[in-house]
Amino acid sequence: MSNYEPMSAPPPEGQGVQPKGEPPPSIKTAVTIVWVSLALSVLGTILTFVFIDDIVDTAMKGQPATVSEDTVRTGVIVGTIFALLVFGALYVLLALFLRKGAGWARIVLTIIAVIGVVFGIFGLFGEQTAVQTILGIIQIALSAALLYFLWRPDSTEFLKPQPVG
Repeated sequence: MSNYEPMSAPPPEGQGVQPKGEPPPSIKTAVTIVWVSLALSVLGTILTFVFIDDIVDTAMKGQPATVSEDTVRTGVIVGTIFALLVFGALYVLLALFLRKGAGWARIVLTIIAVIGVVFGIFGLFGEQTAVQTILGIIQIALSAALLYFLWRPDSTEFLKPQPVG
């Protein structure tokens, strides 16, 4: 005997999941943290271009003689812009969906925040400017705060599906 149950048809018009309504303070705070993190990423990108010579010099120290400074500079520029565009767009979408009550957005933000904390801590041990170190510490603190607010009881309640009954 199989435990397989066929998928049911979508609910008729007017039935299904209720709109979530106004998000609780913890969700609003989490969304604000996402926006602040995005703003700091933009600031970090600007600082990368301000300190690009120092970053390239540091990166060149570990490279074989066959790698040119122009190659490293291009890699830094392309990597920085790509990261800002991809993660920036992702953060905007996740913030919007979280505010609307999408539980999957909390899961994705949780994964990003945990990775951010872990890599952020490791990044503090690398060579960087004092400003970059300060921004890194702030980003770690924001990621930790985001985790806290994402998993508050009122956040969990808001993100639960609300069937119409």
